[in-house]
Amino acid sequence: MKILRIKIFQPTAHYRIPFTFARRHTYPIPPYSTVIGFLCNVLGVKDHSDERFRKLKESLSLAIYGNFESMTREYVWFRNLYIDSHNSRFTSPENRIIDQIPEHPGGQIPIRIDVLENVKLIIYIAHDEESFLKEIEKAFKNPEKRIYPLHLGRAEDWIVFDGAPDEAIKIIEVNENEKEPFYGKFNYYTWIPDLESRNKYVNKYLNNGNFKRFFQKVKGSSHLITSFYEIKDGFRNFEYIPVKLFEQGDFPFYFGRPFEFIQDNELKIPLFLCKMSYQGVKNGNTS
Repeated sequence: MKILRIKIFQPTAHYRIPFTFARRHTYPIPPYSTVIGFLCNVLGVKDHSDERFRKLKESLSLAIYGNFESMTREYVWFRNLYIDSHNSRFTSPENRIIDQIPEHPGGQIPIRIDVLENVKLIIYIAHDEESFLKEIEKAFKNPEKRIYPLHLGRAEDWIVFDGAPDEAIKIIEVNENEKEPFYGKFNYYTWIPDLESRNKYVNKYLNNGNFKRFFQKVKGSSHLITSFYEIKDGFRNFEYIPVKLFEQGDFPFYFGRPFEFIQDNELKIPLFLCKMSYQGVKNGNTS
């Protein structure tokens, strides 16, 4: 099995936790939906009618790992350009002067934003079509079709590839039938998918005899993480994947039978590849 591995460095990053407002908290690593948007940007996919988007949704699997040096808190103004917000501050649409000082139109509110500093990410991308995986690799090495500057998180959170091109963007080979024990210290944040609650499909990368026991024992906070979405009534309707966020530390050791995983043998990383869409799900209907 071939998997595309991407190493990324970001001087700053904010991966917003969606239900935070006055203080905008960040995940320590990007959710699946952020990486999917990153892939669409690199490939030049502009809408859901693109054939490459269909390929992504049918058989894309992701695993995300990362750490950061520190976190700071920015204090910024957010502006609201709705006319009601403008009128509530300036009284009329034509006015934008307060205390004889002209201001930007619309309403504004101070917001605190948690920002990660010196972020390093390792993203693993798997796909059933090897030719499409190579197309993604080529797009990363020469992103001539990209829609926006390459970023993860906010538009200003630009990325650079961490290392020489052939090392930072690399297809590795993994034998999915050869799982190896892994326990002890692990210095990355990562999402570990809860396969039990996603029983509408079988994840071929993680579906082994003792993964359920490992998931029960491993420490981490539970989250519903966004993946693909559809536009319904003008709003994004996301699919959610239940996961645990492993926040660095020790993997559990089971004396009866070691927990085994397929691994990136070069970096000694167990691969928690999660399929991004249910098998048998189309247009919101299960079959």
